[in-house]
Amino acid sequence: MAKQPEATTLSTSIAPEKAMSLLSPEEVNTLTHIHKTKYYSLFRRCALAVLNCGSVHDNAKETLERHKEFDIKVIQQSRGIKLELTHAPLHAFVDGQIIKGIKEHLFSVLRDVIYINNHFLQGNNSIDLTTSQGITDATFKILRNAQLLKTGDTSKLVICWGGHSISRTEYNFTKEVGYQLGLRGMDIGTGCGPGAMKGPMKGATIGHAKQHRTHGRYIGITEPGIIAAEPQNPIDI
Repeated sequence: MAKQPEATTLSTSIAPEKAMSLLSPEEVNTLTHIHKTKYYSLFRRCALAVLNCGSVHDNAKETLERHKEFDIKVIQQSRGIKLELTHAPLHAFVDGQIIKGIKEHLFSVLRDVIYINNHFLQGNNSIDLTTSQGITDATFKILRNAQLLKTGDTSKLVICWGGHSISRTEYNFTKEVGYQLGLRGMDIGTGCGPGAMKGPMKGATIGHAKQHRTHGRYIGITEPGIIAAEPQNPIDI
């Protein structure tokens, strides 16, 4: 008997734990109809990129072609919403359960796509995105909505910026930098992809663990034009 090929995808549903766990009826209605909107394709591409975390491929077109059967839908339930995943990449799961960092990223994508389109791209906002001042104002509001801006926060955030396509030697250096920062109680902000963005976060995670620092912040910021080509690092928030 011929050996059956091993499964490379998994279909399941997941519910939010933090963001979007409590929504109004109007918000639920907006989210569950996302598949009928013009920005559903953007949401699907970004969600696939998040699920593709850990892949060695960095070509967005190849990723979309390899997972052309992948689909994601927002389903209404008694206490809000859940995401229904069809043919999601198997490496996003452990023993049939989605990795928690990846799960949180999926709901972050949904949150941000909805917020940006509703507040800045529908033609009924007062922010002019063709000006530097307007772009700065929009960026501030997006970060505030994502709860990244906290009043009274005394943490020391260090921005570690760099590309995803680097050599192993360079990656080890970025990891050492993050480790030394973590030992000194510093938090990390990056572009949230692999390479020079992943290294500092992994290093800082070890440094924080050695100092028994349990509330470290690992902030990753990206945008739709990049996210599909740079699979996300599930350590960041």
